[in-house]
Amino acid sequence: MTRWTPVRRILLGLPAAMLIASCATLEKQIGRPEVSMGGVRIVDMSLAGAQLAFDLDIRNPNPVGLSLRGLSYRLAIQDKPLFDGNQSNTLRIGANGTSRVTLPFTLRYEDVLGSLAALRSSQELRYRISGEADFGLIALPYAKAGSFSLPKLPDVSVQSLRVNRITLSGAELALGLKVSNANAFPVRLNEGIRYELKLADASLIRGESARPLSVGARNSDTLLLAVAVDYARLGSVAQQLRSARSLPIELRSQVRLPGSKGDAVVPYHWKGTVPLAR
Repeated sequence: MTRWTPVRRILLGLPAAMLIASCATLEKQIGRPEVSMGGVRIVDMSLAGAQLAFDLDIRNPNPVGLSLRGLSYRLAIQDKPLFDGNQSNTLRIGANGTSRVTLPFTLRYEDVLGSLAALRSSQELRYRISGEADFGLIALPYAKAGSFSLPKLPDVSVQSLRVNRITLSGAELALGLKVSNANAFPVRLNEGIRYELKLADASLIRGESARPLSVGARNSDTLLLAVAVDYARLGSVAQQLRSARSLPIELRSQVRLPGSKGDAVVPYHWKGTVPLAR
């Protein structure tokens, strides 16, 4: 039977005590990594959606390198959870160094707003992103909230009305639609723009454009619509087309814009007085 003397107990306990002491000293010497996140970056944008990027800077304050084993993320737009997952790529952060991890996301506006036409009444979207950076022994949380601006729908207005020809049966007109794009990217109006045109007191004129129109970034262009109307629809407006300097016009149109799920039809309404050219 082994007898445990006080001296023997002290000797056996020394390694454990030394190990605990060395771990405590090591813990004091090794600092916790720091995770910081900036705001959202807009990598690319269109009327259909945006490519978003969130950058996390990871700083290692220690004289030895460490590894980021994984990164979890949860992204909500307008309080609606859209993305939830893990990035499992290992990242090595050098001694006393800083490395950056980028989380990319593809956002479709229709998933949040319901329709492309909602861009007319919405100016920005709120976001909140959070998660944890996994370093093995520890996991550090991160979070960021903010907002980013939405693109603007192109503005469509009537710029001109020209009487090309008056015949025995009616009038041939050219209606000039001014399309303005305030965005930093080009916008395309696809073919098939349907419209309803009312010239003063004349009957409603319906038509459709077969020509697409591309408008450059922060630019405007004109789409000419050929309008043929007979005297039965013109009524008393026929005389105004011959002599008046301007004419009150009301235009309702349905413009086809490229969306994330194919062409989206966006309604427009314009009313005003337009100079009459001959």
